[in-house]
Amino acid sequence: MSGLLTIRDFIAELNRQATEHQGRRLRLIKQITTDPSYQSELKRLQESCGWDTFHGGSESWRVFLEPKNSENAVQARFNPSVNALMTQVHMNEASLSCIRARIEALSTFLHPVLRLPSEVLVHIFKLGSRMPQEDPILGASTQRPFILVAAAICRHWREIATTTPDLWTNIVVKHPRPYGWVPLCLVRSADQPIDITIDCRSTNLLTATIVDGLVSQLMVHILRWRRFALNTTDPATIYAIGHRLREARAPSLRHLQLSLSGSSGNQEVLLPEILQGGAEALTSVRYDSLCTPWNSRPLVNLTMLDLRWLWLQTRLQYEQFAKLLAASPSITALVLRGTYIHLHSGRQYPPLSIPTLRYLEVSGDNVCRMSSILETPNLVELTLANLDETEFREFVASLPVPGETTITGNILGPRYPRLHSLSLLNASMCTPTRRFTRALPTVTHLTVINSATAKFLQLFREDLAERTTYGLSWPNLRKFTFIDEVDYFHLYGVIRERAAAGAPLQRLVFNSPFIHDDNLVVSLEELVKVDIVKDVDLDH
Repeated sequence: MSGLLTIRDFIAELNRQATEHQGRRLRLIKQITTDPSYQSELKRLQESCGWDTFHGGSESWRVFLEPKNSENAVQARFNPSVNALMTQVHMNEASLSCIRARIEALSTFLHPVLRLPSEVLVHIFKLGSRMPQEDPILGASTQRPFILVAAAICRHWREIATTTPDLWTNIVVKHPRPYGWVPLCLVRSADQPIDITIDCRSTNLLTATIVDGLVSQLMVHILRWRRFALNTTDPATIYAIGHRLREARAPSLRHLQLSLSGSSGNQEVLLPEILQGGAEALTSVRYDSLCTPWNSRPLVNLTMLDLRWLWLQTRLQYEQFAKLLAASPSITALVLRGTYIHLHSGRQYPPLSIPTLRYLEVSGDNVCRMSSILETPNLVELTLANLDETEFREFVASLPVPGETTITGNILGPRYPRLHSLSLLNASMCTPTRRFTRALPTVTHLTVINSATAKFLQLFREDLAERTTYGLSWPNLRKFTFIDEVDYFHLYGVIRERAAAGAPLQRLVFNSPFIHDDNLVVSLEELVKVDIVKDVDLDH
Protein backbone atom coordinates (compact mmCIF):
# COMPACT_ATOMS: atom_id res chain seq x y z
CA MET A 1 0.00 0.00 0.00
CA SER A 2 2.95 2.35 -0.56
CA GLY A 3 1.95 5.77 -1.84
CA LEU A 4 -1.37 5.85 0.04
CA LEU A 5 -1.71 9.10 1.97
CA THR A 6 -5.12 9.18 3.64
CA ILE A 7 -7.43 6.84 5.52
CA ARG A 8 -9.85 7.01 2.61
CA ASP A 9 -7.06 5.80 0.28
CA PHE A 10 -6.39 2.83 2.58
CA ILE A 11 -10.08 1.97 2.71
CA ALA A 12 -10.43 2.20 -1.08
CA GLU A 13 -7.46 -0.16 -1.55
CA LEU A 14 -8.86 -2.63 0.99
CA ASN A 15 -12.26 -2.53 -0.73
CA ARG A 16 -10.53 -3.34 -4.02
CA GLN A 17 -8.79 -6.33 -2.40
CA ALA A 18 -12.07 -7.46 -0.84
CA THR A 19 -13.74 -7.39 -4.28
CA GLU A 20 -10.94 -9.53 -5.74
CA HIS A 21 -11.23 -12.05 -2.89
CA GLN A 22 -14.99 -12.21 -3.29
CA GLY A 23 -14.70 -12.80 -7.06
CA ARG A 24 -12.12 -15.59 -6.53
CA ARG A 25 -14.35 -17.17 -3.89
CA LEU A 26 -17.30 -17.30 -6.25
CA ARG A 27 -15.16 -18.84 -8.97
CA LEU A 28 -13.89 -21.54 -6.58
CA ILE A 29 -17.42 -22.36 -5.44
CA LYS A 30 -18.53 -22.68 -9.08
CA GLN A 31 -15.68 -25.14 -9.71
CA ILE A 32 -16.75 -27.20 -6.68
CA THR A 33 -20.46 -27.35 -7.50
CA THR A 34 -19.92 -28.23 -11.19
CA ASP A 35 -17.43 -31.03 -10.46
CA PRO A 36 -19.11 -34.44 -11.34
CA SER A 37 -17.53 -36.20 -8.35
CA TYR A 38 -19.01 -33.53 -6.02
CA GLN A 39 -22.48 -34.01 -7.53
CA SER A 40 -22.20 -37.80 -7.20
CA GLU A 41 -21.13 -37.63 -3.54
CA LEU A 42 -23.89 -35.15 -2.79
CA LYS A 43 -26.49 -37.58 -4.21
CA ARG A 44 -25.06 -40.46 -2.15
CA LEU A 45 -25.26 -38.43 1.06
CA GLN A 46 -28.89 -37.53 0.41
CA GLU A 47 -29.85 -41.16 -0.20
CA SER A 48 -27.88 -42.45 2.80
CA CYS A 49 -28.90 -39.88 5.39
CA GLY A 50 -32.26 -38.62 4.29
CA TRP A 51 -33.35 -35.01 4.33
CA ASP A 52 -33.97 -35.13 8.07
CA THR A 53 -30.24 -35.55 8.76
CA PHE A 54 -28.76 -33.76 5.75
CA HIS A 55 -29.27 -30.21 4.61
CA GLY A 56 -27.41 -27.58 2.68
CA GLY A 57 -26.20 -24.46 4.40
CA SER A 58 -26.98 -20.86 3.47
CA GLU A 59 -24.84 -21.61 0.40
CA SER A 60 -25.59 -24.89 -1.32
CA TRP A 61 -21.97 -26.04 -1.67
CA ARG A 62 -21.56 -26.44 2.11
CA VAL A 63 -22.59 -29.82 3.54
CA PHE A 64 -23.82 -30.37 7.11
CA LEU A 65 -24.44 -33.86 8.50
CA GLU A 66 -26.49 -34.45 11.62
CA PRO A 67 -26.69 -38.26 12.06
CA LYS A 68 -29.34 -39.55 14.45
CA ASN A 69 -27.08 -42.28 15.71
CA SER A 70 -23.35 -41.62 16.14
CA GLU A 71 -22.65 -45.34 15.55
CA ASN A 72 -24.09 -45.06 12.05
CA ALA A 73 -22.48 -41.69 11.27
CA VAL A 74 -22.06 -41.04 7.56
CA GLN A 75 -18.95 -39.16 6.45
CA ALA A 76 -18.68 -37.04 3.34
CA ARG A 77 -16.01 -38.43 1.01
CA PHE A 78 -15.07 -35.88 -1.63
CA ASN A 79 -12.17 -36.56 -3.93
CA PRO A 80 -8.84 -34.76 -3.26
CA SER A 81 -9.34 -32.14 -5.94
CA VAL A 82 -12.71 -31.04 -4.47
CA ASN A 83 -11.27 -31.03 -0.95
CA ALA A 84 -8.39 -28.82 -2.14
CA LEU A 85 -10.86 -26.38 -3.68
CA MET A 86 -12.87 -26.28 -0.44
CA THR A 87 -9.70 -25.53 1.55
CA GLN A 88 -8.94 -22.63 -0.80
CA VAL A 89 -12.45 -21.26 -0.24
CA HIS A 90 -11.99 -21.41 3.54
CA MET A 91 -8.62 -19.65 3.31
CA ASN A 92 -10.12 -17.05 1.01
CA GLU A 93 -12.98 -16.42 3.42
CA ALA A 94 -10.54 -15.99 6.32
CA SER A 95 -8.58 -13.38 4.35
CA LEU A 96 -11.79 -11.64 3.33
CA SER A 97 -12.92 -11.49 6.97
CA CYS A 98 -9.64 -9.88 8.02
CA ILE A 99 -9.89 -7.28 5.25
CA ARG A 100 -13.45 -6.36 6.21
CA ALA A 101 -12.42 -6.04 9.87
CA ARG A 102 -9.66 -3.62 8.88
CA ILE A 103 -12.10 -1.61 6.75
CA GLU A 104 -14.50 -1.36 9.68
CA ALA A 105 -11.73 -0.30 12.06
CA LEU A 106 -10.44 2.38 9.69
CA SER A 107 -13.95 3.62 8.92
CA THR A 108 -14.42 4.66 12.54
CA PHE A 109 -11.79 7.33 11.96
CA LEU A 110 -13.99 8.91 9.29
CA HIS A 111 -16.70 9.75 11.87
CA PRO A 112 -16.84 13.55 12.29
CA VAL A 113 -16.22 13.42 16.04
CA LEU A 114 -12.98 11.49 15.50
CA ARG A 115 -11.73 14.08 13.03
CA LEU A 116 -12.09 17.03 15.41
CA PRO A 117 -8.88 18.98 16.11
CA SER A 118 -7.18 18.13 19.38
CA GLU A 119 -7.78 21.59 20.84
CA VAL A 120 -11.54 21.20 20.24
CA LEU A 121 -11.53 17.77 21.88
CA VAL A 122 -9.69 19.21 24.90
CA HIS A 123 -12.39 21.87 25.28
CA ILE A 124 -15.17 19.25 25.01
CA PHE A 125 -13.42 17.02 27.53
CA LYS A 126 -13.09 19.94 29.95
CA LEU A 127 -16.81 20.60 29.75
CA GLY A 128 -17.56 16.90 30.20
CA SER A 129 -15.32 16.59 33.23
CA ARG A 130 -17.20 19.49 34.85
CA MET A 131 -20.70 18.16 34.20
CA PRO A 132 -22.66 17.20 37.34
CA GLN A 133 -22.36 13.47 37.91
CA GLU A 134 -25.41 11.38 38.73
CA ASP A 135 -25.39 9.49 41.98
CA PRO A 136 -23.62 6.16 41.46
CA ILE A 137 -25.47 2.88 41.40
CA LEU A 138 -24.03 0.79 44.17
CA GLY A 139 -22.37 -2.45 43.18
CA ALA A 140 -20.39 -3.48 40.13
CA SER A 141 -22.03 -0.85 37.91
CA THR A 142 -20.69 2.16 39.82
CA GLN A 143 -20.51 5.11 37.47
CA ARG A 144 -17.02 5.86 36.16
CA PRO A 145 -15.74 9.44 35.96
CA PHE A 146 -16.26 11.08 32.57
CA ILE A 147 -12.61 11.45 31.68
CA LEU A 148 -11.93 7.76 32.30
CA VAL A 149 -14.74 6.88 29.87
CA ALA A 150 -13.45 9.33 27.24
CA ALA A 151 -9.91 7.95 27.56
CA ALA A 152 -11.19 4.45 26.76
CA ILE A 153 -12.75 5.37 23.40
CA CYS A 154 -9.67 5.25 21.19
CA ARG A 155 -5.90 5.73 21.22
CA HIS A 156 -6.11 9.38 20.09
CA TRP A 157 -8.59 10.32 22.80
CA ARG A 158 -6.56 8.43 25.41
CA GLU A 159 -3.43 10.34 24.44
CA ILE A 160 -5.24 13.68 24.75
CA ALA A 161 -6.80 12.72 28.09
CA THR A 162 -3.60 11.48 29.68
CA THR A 163 -1.44 14.41 28.56
CA THR A 164 -3.80 17.29 29.45
CA PRO A 165 -3.50 18.08 33.19
CA ASP A 166 -6.58 20.36 33.25
CA LEU A 167 -8.83 17.36 32.57
CA TRP A 168 -7.89 15.77 35.90
CA THR A 169 -8.42 18.78 38.17
CA ASN A 170 -12.09 18.11 38.99
CA ILE A 171 -11.89 15.40 41.66
CA VAL A 172 -15.43 14.23 42.47
CA VAL A 173 -15.85 11.38 44.96
CA LYS A 174 -19.31 9.89 45.50
CA HIS A 175 -18.25 6.30 46.09
CA PRO A 176 -15.05 4.53 47.19
CA ARG A 177 -14.68 3.06 43.70
CA PRO A 178 -12.75 3.42 41.48
CA TYR A 179 -10.17 3.03 44.25
CA GLY A 180 -7.27 4.61 42.36
CA TRP A 181 -9.25 7.63 41.14
CA VAL A 182 -7.92 10.20 43.63
CA PRO A 183 -4.21 9.25 43.31
CA LEU A 184 -4.55 9.14 39.51
CA CYS A 185 -6.01 12.68 39.44
CA LEU A 186 -3.32 14.00 41.76
CA VAL A 187 -0.59 12.66 39.45
CA ARG A 188 -2.13 13.59 36.10
CA SER A 189 -3.25 17.08 37.17
CA ALA A 190 0.46 17.92 37.56
CA ASP A 191 0.76 21.33 39.24
CA GLN A 192 -2.68 22.65 38.22
CA PRO A 193 -5.22 23.97 40.80
CA ILE A 194 -7.64 21.21 41.84
CA ASP A 195 -11.35 21.25 42.73
CA ILE A 196 -12.46 18.62 45.26
CA THR A 197 -16.02 17.43 45.90
CA ILE A 198 -16.71 14.62 48.38
CA ASP A 199 -20.41 13.71 48.54
CA CYS A 200 -21.24 10.95 51.02
CA ARG A 201 -25.04 11.19 50.78
CA SER A 202 -25.62 8.46 48.18
CA THR A 203 -23.82 5.63 49.98
CA ASN A 204 -22.95 4.54 53.49
CA LEU A 205 -19.63 3.17 52.21
CA LEU A 206 -17.99 6.58 52.47
CA THR A 207 -17.52 6.42 56.23
CA ALA A 208 -15.67 8.98 58.33
CA THR A 209 -12.58 6.76 58.31
CA ILE A 210 -12.54 6.34 54.52
CA VAL A 211 -13.14 10.05 53.88
CA ASP A 212 -10.40 10.93 56.36
CA GLY A 213 -8.06 8.62 54.45
CA LEU A 214 -8.96 10.29 51.14
CA VAL A 215 -8.40 13.75 52.57
CA SER A 216 -5.04 12.67 53.99
CA GLN A 217 -3.93 12.01 50.39
CA LEU A 218 -5.33 15.34 49.26
CA MET A 219 -3.70 17.30 52.10
CA VAL A 220 -0.28 16.71 50.51
CA HIS A 221 -1.52 18.93 47.66
CA ILE A 222 -3.42 21.52 49.73
CA LEU A 223 -1.39 24.35 48.23
CA ARG A 224 -3.18 23.53 44.94
CA TRP A 225 -6.71 23.40 46.37
CA ARG A 226 -9.02 25.82 44.56
CA ARG A 227 -12.33 24.40 45.75
CA PHE A 228 -13.18 22.01 48.57
CA ALA A 229 -16.75 20.79 49.16
CA LEU A 230 -17.79 18.12 51.66
CA ASN A 231 -21.41 16.99 51.91
CA THR A 232 -22.27 14.32 54.47
CA THR A 233 -25.01 13.14 56.81
CA ASP A 234 -22.53 12.03 59.47
CA PRO A 235 -21.22 14.63 61.98
CA ALA A 236 -18.19 12.41 62.64
CA THR A 237 -17.04 12.98 59.06
CA ILE A 238 -17.22 16.75 59.47
CA TYR A 239 -15.29 16.62 62.73
CA ALA A 240 -12.58 14.39 61.20
CA ILE A 241 -12.05 16.72 58.24
CA GLY A 242 -12.31 19.79 60.47
CA HIS A 243 -9.47 18.42 62.59
CA ARG A 244 -7.28 17.97 59.49
CA LEU A 245 -8.03 21.52 58.31
CA ARG A 246 -7.60 23.11 61.72
CA GLU A 247 -4.06 24.49 61.28
CA ALA A 248 -3.91 24.08 57.51
CA ARG A 249 -2.90 26.76 55.03
CA ALA A 250 -4.64 26.83 51.66
CA PRO A 251 -3.39 29.92 49.81
CA SER A 252 -5.22 29.13 46.53
CA LEU A 253 -8.57 28.05 48.03
CA ARG A 254 -11.45 30.14 46.66
CA HIS A 255 -14.55 28.17 47.67
CA LEU A 256 -15.16 26.17 50.85
CA GLN A 257 -18.30 24.11 51.52
CA LEU A 258 -18.90 22.06 54.66
CA SER A 259 -22.41 20.63 54.72
CA LEU A 260 -24.12 18.38 57.24
CA SER A 261 -27.46 17.51 55.68
CA GLY A 262 -30.17 14.91 55.95
CA SER A 263 -29.06 13.77 59.38
CA SER A 264 -31.59 12.62 61.97
CA GLY A 265 -32.80 15.40 64.25
CA ASN A 266 -31.28 18.86 64.34
CA GLN A 267 -27.66 17.75 64.44
CA GLU A 268 -25.08 20.46 64.10
CA VAL A 269 -21.31 20.82 64.17
CA LEU A 270 -19.17 23.47 65.86
CA LEU A 271 -15.58 23.71 64.67
CA PRO A 272 -13.52 25.87 67.05
CA GLU A 273 -10.81 26.58 64.46
CA ILE A 274 -10.31 26.02 60.77
CA LEU A 275 -7.67 27.05 58.22
CA GLN A 276 -5.71 28.94 60.84
CA GLY A 277 -2.66 28.80 58.57
CA GLY A 278 -4.45 31.14 56.17
CA ALA A 279 -6.69 31.09 53.11
CA GLU A 280 -5.94 34.40 51.46
CA ALA A 281 -7.82 33.73 48.23
CA LEU A 282 -11.03 32.46 49.87
CA THR A 283 -14.07 34.44 48.71
CA SER A 284 -16.95 31.92 48.81
CA VAL A 285 -18.16 29.92 51.85
CA ARG A 286 -21.15 27.64 52.39
CA TYR A 287 -22.04 26.11 55.77
CA ASP A 288 -24.96 23.73 56.42
CA SER A 289 -25.75 22.98 60.09
CA LEU A 290 -22.22 24.06 60.93
CA CYS A 291 -20.35 27.04 62.25
CA THR A 292 -16.82 28.23 62.83
CA PRO A 293 -15.96 31.37 64.83
CA TRP A 294 -18.01 34.03 63.07
CA ASN A 295 -15.60 36.87 63.74
CA SER A 296 -12.40 35.26 62.44
CA ARG A 297 -10.96 33.69 59.34
CA PRO A 298 -11.85 32.21 57.02
CA LEU A 299 -15.06 34.30 57.17
CA VAL A 300 -13.46 37.58 56.06
CA ASN A 301 -13.34 39.45 52.76
CA LEU A 302 -15.95 37.16 51.20
CA THR A 303 -17.94 37.92 48.07
CA MET A 304 -20.34 34.98 48.53
CA LEU A 305 -21.76 33.70 51.84
CA ASP A 306 -24.22 30.78 52.03
CA LEU A 307 -25.65 29.84 55.46
CA ARG A 308 -28.22 27.03 55.72
CA TRP A 309 -30.03 25.37 58.58
CA LEU A 310 -28.15 26.79 61.54
CA TRP A 311 -29.84 25.28 64.55
CA LEU A 312 -29.81 26.20 68.25
CA GLN A 313 -26.03 26.22 68.81
CA THR A 314 -24.92 27.38 65.38
CA ARG A 315 -27.39 30.12 64.41
CA LEU A 316 -26.26 33.71 64.62
CA GLN A 317 -27.55 36.53 66.71
CA TYR A 318 -28.25 39.83 64.94
CA GLU A 319 -25.05 41.41 66.32
CA GLN A 320 -22.94 38.49 65.06
CA PHE A 321 -24.55 38.74 61.64
CA ALA A 322 -23.85 42.48 61.48
CA LYS A 323 -20.16 41.89 62.31
CA LEU A 324 -19.99 39.08 59.75
CA LEU A 325 -21.25 41.41 57.02
CA ALA A 326 -18.90 44.15 58.15
CA ALA A 327 -15.95 41.75 57.76
CA SER A 328 -16.87 41.29 54.07
CA PRO A 329 -17.62 44.79 52.73
CA SER A 330 -17.60 43.63 49.08
CA ILE A 331 -20.12 40.80 49.35
CA THR A 332 -22.19 40.31 46.19
CA ALA A 333 -24.18 37.11 46.95
CA LEU A 334 -25.93 36.10 50.18
CA VAL A 335 -27.95 32.91 50.78
CA LEU A 336 -29.93 32.48 54.01
CA ARG A 337 -31.91 29.24 53.92
CA GLY A 338 -33.89 27.46 56.62
CA THR A 339 -32.92 28.77 60.06
CA TYR A 340 -29.95 31.07 60.23
CA ILE A 341 -30.35 34.25 62.33
CA HIS A 342 -32.30 34.54 65.57
CA LEU A 343 -34.50 37.65 65.57
CA HIS A 344 -36.31 38.25 68.85
CA SER A 345 -40.04 38.77 68.55
CA GLY A 346 -41.08 42.37 69.13
CA ARG A 347 -37.55 43.78 68.99
CA GLN A 348 -36.63 46.42 66.46
CA TYR A 349 -33.32 46.00 64.65
CA PRO A 350 -31.30 48.67 62.86
CA PRO A 351 -31.14 48.15 59.08
CA LEU A 352 -28.05 46.56 57.58
CA SER A 353 -26.84 48.26 54.43
CA ILE A 354 -25.23 46.03 51.79
CA PRO A 355 -24.83 48.26 48.72
CA THR A 356 -22.62 45.71 46.93
CA LEU A 357 -25.16 42.87 47.08
CA ARG A 358 -26.43 41.60 43.71
CA TYR A 359 -27.96 38.22 44.64
CA LEU A 360 -30.09 37.45 47.72
CA GLU A 361 -31.89 34.27 48.72
CA VAL A 362 -33.98 34.19 51.89
CA SER A 363 -36.22 31.45 53.24
CA GLY A 364 -37.70 30.13 56.45
CA ASP A 365 -40.10 31.72 58.88
CA ASN A 366 -38.61 35.22 59.03
CA VAL A 367 -38.37 36.16 55.36
CA CYS A 368 -40.39 39.31 55.89
CA ARG A 369 -38.29 40.60 58.80
CA MET A 370 -34.96 39.76 57.17
CA SER A 371 -35.86 41.39 53.87
CA SER A 372 -37.02 44.50 55.75
CA ILE A 373 -33.75 44.74 57.70
CA LEU A 374 -31.47 44.35 54.68
CA GLU A 375 -30.96 47.48 52.57
CA THR A 376 -29.88 46.28 49.13
CA PRO A 377 -30.38 49.12 46.62
CA ASN A 378 -28.37 47.37 43.88
CA LEU A 379 -29.96 43.94 44.17
CA VAL A 380 -30.44 42.29 40.77
CA GLU A 381 -31.65 38.78 41.71
CA LEU A 382 -34.01 37.82 44.54
CA THR A 383 -34.99 34.27 45.49
CA LEU A 384 -37.70 33.44 48.01
CA ALA A 385 -37.69 29.81 49.12
CA ASN A 386 -39.85 27.58 51.31
CA LEU A 387 -42.48 30.16 52.27
CA ASP A 388 -45.86 29.34 53.72
CA GLU A 389 -48.87 31.41 52.72
CA THR A 390 -48.80 33.58 55.85
CA GLU A 391 -45.14 34.49 55.34
CA PHE A 392 -45.76 35.31 51.69
CA ARG A 393 -48.67 37.60 52.57
CA GLU A 394 -46.54 39.41 55.18
CA PHE A 395 -43.69 39.80 52.70
CA VAL A 396 -45.98 41.32 50.06
CA ALA A 397 -47.55 43.66 52.64
CA SER A 398 -44.11 44.88 53.70
CA LEU A 399 -43.12 45.96 50.19
CA PRO A 400 -43.53 49.66 49.41
CA VAL A 401 -45.41 50.37 46.19
CA PRO A 402 -43.69 53.04 44.07
CA GLY A 403 -45.72 56.21 43.74
CA GLU A 404 -47.76 55.75 46.89
CA THR A 405 -47.48 58.42 49.62
CA THR A 406 -46.72 57.89 53.25
CA ILE A 407 -48.55 59.56 56.15
CA THR A 408 -45.85 62.21 56.20
CA GLY A 409 -46.37 62.95 52.52
CA ASN A 410 -43.23 61.26 51.18
CA ILE A 411 -43.51 59.48 47.86
CA LEU A 412 -42.38 55.88 48.09
CA GLY A 413 -39.88 54.20 45.79
CA PRO A 414 -39.34 50.46 45.23
CA ARG A 415 -37.34 48.48 47.81
CA TYR A 416 -35.37 46.86 45.00
CA PRO A 417 -35.04 49.52 42.27
CA ARG A 418 -32.62 47.45 40.14
CA LEU A 419 -34.25 44.02 40.53
CA HIS A 420 -34.51 42.02 37.29
CA SER A 421 -34.80 38.38 38.35
CA LEU A 422 -37.36 36.97 40.82
CA SER A 423 -37.40 33.28 41.78
CA LEU A 424 -39.96 31.50 43.96
CA LEU A 425 -38.98 28.02 45.16
CA ASN A 426 -41.45 25.81 47.02
CA ALA A 427 -43.60 28.73 48.07
CA SER A 428 -47.14 27.95 49.28
CA MET A 429 -48.54 31.12 47.86
CA CYS A 430 -51.80 32.90 47.96
CA THR A 431 -52.89 34.29 44.62
CA PRO A 432 -50.39 37.01 43.65
CA THR A 433 -51.92 40.45 43.36
CA ARG A 434 -51.28 43.48 41.20
CA ARG A 435 -49.89 45.16 44.29
CA PHE A 436 -47.16 42.52 44.38
CA THR A 437 -46.16 43.09 40.76
CA ARG A 438 -46.34 46.87 41.17
CA ALA A 439 -44.01 46.67 44.17
CA LEU A 440 -41.41 44.91 41.96
CA PRO A 441 -41.91 46.78 38.69
CA THR A 442 -38.52 46.09 37.07
CA VAL A 443 -38.75 42.28 36.89
CA THR A 444 -37.70 40.83 33.52
CA HIS A 445 -37.06 37.19 34.54
CA LEU A 446 -39.54 35.14 36.58
CA THR A 447 -38.80 31.63 37.86
CA VAL A 448 -41.55 29.65 39.61
CA ILE A 449 -40.73 26.18 40.95
CA ASN A 450 -43.45 24.26 42.79
CA SER A 451 -45.02 27.58 43.65
CA ALA A 452 -48.45 27.79 41.99
CA THR A 453 -47.53 28.82 38.47
CA ALA A 454 -51.20 28.72 37.50
CA LYS A 455 -51.92 31.62 39.86
CA PHE A 456 -49.47 33.85 38.00
CA LEU A 457 -50.97 32.87 34.66
CA GLN A 458 -54.40 33.72 36.03
CA LEU A 459 -53.18 37.17 37.10
CA PHE A 460 -51.61 37.81 33.70
CA ARG A 461 -54.81 36.85 31.88
CA GLU A 462 -56.94 39.05 34.11
CA ASP A 463 -54.65 41.99 33.37
CA LEU A 464 -54.88 41.34 29.67
CA ALA A 465 -58.66 41.02 29.76
CA GLU A 466 -59.42 44.00 31.99
CA ARG A 467 -56.72 46.41 30.80
CA THR A 468 -56.49 47.85 34.32
CA THR A 469 -55.43 51.38 35.18
CA TYR A 470 -52.00 50.14 36.14
CA GLY A 471 -51.46 48.29 32.85
CA LEU A 472 -49.93 44.85 32.49
CA SER A 473 -48.24 43.10 35.38
CA TRP A 474 -44.50 43.16 34.74
CA PRO A 475 -44.67 44.71 31.27
CA ASN A 476 -40.92 44.17 30.85
CA LEU A 477 -41.09 40.41 31.56
CA ARG A 478 -39.06 38.60 28.91
CA LYS A 479 -38.17 35.20 30.39
CA PHE A 480 -40.53 32.85 32.24
CA THR A 481 -39.30 29.62 33.82
CA PHE A 482 -41.60 27.20 35.61
CA ILE A 483 -41.32 23.68 37.00
CA ASP A 484 -44.94 22.96 37.72
CA GLU A 485 -48.16 21.56 36.27
CA VAL A 486 -50.28 24.13 34.44
CA ASP A 487 -53.01 24.12 31.83
CA TYR A 488 -51.40 24.31 28.39
CA PHE A 489 -54.18 26.38 26.80
CA HIS A 490 -54.01 28.84 29.69
CA LEU A 491 -50.27 29.22 29.12
CA TYR A 492 -50.64 29.55 25.36
CA GLY A 493 -53.31 32.23 25.82
CA VAL A 494 -51.05 34.31 28.08
CA ILE A 495 -48.12 34.16 25.65
CA ARG A 496 -50.26 34.99 22.63
CA GLU A 497 -52.14 37.83 24.34
CA ARG A 498 -49.01 39.44 25.80
CA ALA A 499 -47.44 39.43 22.35
CA ALA A 500 -50.58 41.10 20.93
CA ALA A 501 -50.47 43.67 23.75
CA GLY A 502 -46.88 44.67 22.92
CA ALA A 503 -45.26 42.90 25.90
CA PRO A 504 -44.06 39.63 24.33
CA LEU A 505 -42.12 36.96 26.16
CA GLN A 506 -38.83 36.08 24.50
CA ARG A 507 -38.00 32.82 26.24
CA LEU A 508 -40.03 30.09 27.95
CA VAL A 509 -38.38 27.34 30.03
CA PHE A 510 -40.35 24.45 31.52
CA ASN A 511 -39.98 20.83 32.62
CA SER A 512 -40.40 17.99 30.14
CA PRO A 513 -43.29 16.15 31.92
CA PHE A 514 -45.47 19.23 31.41
CA ILE A 515 -46.05 18.64 27.70
CA HIS A 516 -46.44 15.17 26.19
CA ASP A 517 -47.39 16.27 22.67
CA ASP A 518 -44.69 17.64 20.35
CA ASN A 519 -47.33 19.54 18.39
CA LEU A 520 -48.06 21.67 21.45
CA VAL A 521 -44.38 22.59 21.69
CA VAL A 522 -44.38 23.56 18.01
CA SER A 523 -47.34 25.89 18.54
CA LEU A 524 -45.54 27.59 21.44
CA GLU A 525 -42.36 27.96 19.38
CA GLU A 526 -44.29 30.06 16.88
CA LEU A 527 -44.56 32.74 19.59
CA VAL A 528 -41.55 32.32 21.88
CA LYS A 529 -38.18 30.56 22.15
CA VAL A 530 -38.81 27.32 24.08
CA ASP A 531 -36.31 25.41 26.21
CA ILE A 532 -37.26 22.14 27.91
CA VAL A 533 -35.38 20.92 30.98
CA LYS A 534 -35.50 17.42 32.45
CA ASP A 535 -35.03 18.52 36.03
CA VAL A 536 -33.80 21.41 38.13
CA ASP A 537 -31.26 21.62 40.94
CA LEU A 538 -33.04 23.10 43.94
CA ASP A 539 -29.80 22.97 45.90
CA HIS A 540 -27.96 25.49 43.72
